[in-house]
Amino acid sequence: MSIRDKIRKAQDRTSEIVEVPEWGVTVEIRSMTGSQRSAIVTALTSDEDNKMEALWGGMLVSCVYDPETGDPVFKEDDAEWLLGEKSSTVLDRLSNVCLQVAGIVEGAVDDAGKDSSVSPIVEDE
Repeated sequence: MSIRDKIRKAQDRTSEIVEVPEWGVTVEIRSMTGSQRSAIVTALTSDEDNKMEALWGGMLVSCVYDPETGDPVFKEDDAEWLLGEKSSTVLDRLSNVCLQVAGIVEGAVDDAGKDSSVSPIVEDE
């Protein structure tokens, strides 16, 4: 098997199971794919006014899965009602797990909209 084939078959996404008692559910938070992360960074570096909504909504849509079926819990058009109707406390808790699992640090997320050269990744300490 070639190195390329080994890389393609490798399961390298990480995940964490999170209980959400306020919603009566348990969800799986998965790390983002490269495409999902690129979409988040693009949203943060755009000229749009709703950068933070795009970040939080995009993360929840990209990272929250049903642990039993493996299917995404939310669709892109769910971000609006999630952010508009659900508790910021619950959304913040889930978003923080998304950031951790994705390897994105909060400071880099805050800075990403200010300078498009910022790459929101965790640096080795």
